[in-house]
Amino acid sequence: MKIHAVTIDTANPQKLAAWWSQASGLAIGNDYGQIVQLTPSPDLPLIQFQKIEDVPTQRNRVHLDLRIPDLDHRIQYLLSIGSTLVKQYELPQIRYATLLDPDGNTFDLVAE
Repeated sequence: MKIHAVTIDTANPQKLAAWWSQASGLAIGNDYGQIVQLTPSPDLPLIQFQKIEDVPTQRNRVHLDLRIPDLDHRIQYLLSIGSTLVKQYELPQIRYATLLDPDGNTFDLVAE
């Protein structure tokens, strides 16, 4: 078994894919109308955005953890383009932050 993609449900796949493209630096690869994919990266699985009619409003139970070389700088950049900071964590073994994308999906940035 292999992972085909990480799929994020959304009411507007073009809009959310554009935000994630800006946030990640990955270009939009394919736009099939109902599904929009970012260009694959050697460091990430295929990330795609799928249109659904009834987007859940509760916190997602599965989320991305993305390793970042400069955590503080990336947090500030993402806040400037529409992300929301939920909380930062400073633990002895790990430093990370939980954020929301414009649709309210949680994701974590982990300091390298």
